[in-house]
Amino acid sequence: MNKAIHGVAEEIRTRTSSLEHCDKLNAQYRELKSITKVLHQSTLHAMEQIPNNPDAEQWLESTSEAARGAGLIVRSVTTSGQRSEGEYNVLPVDVNVSGTFESVYTLLQHLEQMDRLTRIDKMNIHRVEDNLVEARFIVHLIFAAGGDS
Repeated sequence: MNKAIHGVAEEIRTRTSSLEHCDKLNAQYRELKSITKVLHQSTLHAMEQIPNNPDAEQWLESTSEAARGAGLIVRSVTTSGQRSEGEYNVLPVDVNVSGTFESVYTLLQHLEQMDRLTRIDKMNIHRVEDNLVEARFIVHLIFAAGGDS
């Protein structure tokens, strides 16, 4: 009889321990569900920033104005052919400017704050003089596949 009671007590301990793990698993599940919701909302926000066509003229104008406003000399801003990258297309834009490092940084902040999803593909900054740098960066304008060129 004592052996049977001991066996039942052991079974109760085992199941109680499993229930404690269930609480932890439920808490982790709720946390993951919350994180997934935030990720979904962030994805929707990012998708809203992807236009159906490159709208390069507007972006080029805004970038050039921001560069001049930051005190940079715009050496060139050119586009090359758009290409497909899976679900999306990209239009590479080659930006060459010179000025102070702070001005280049200000321009990069402007690009980051634009309501447009872009990717800086390459960036080179080198010092010409103590207070003068030349910067070249290639920015990919991202737009939906099937958009106009």
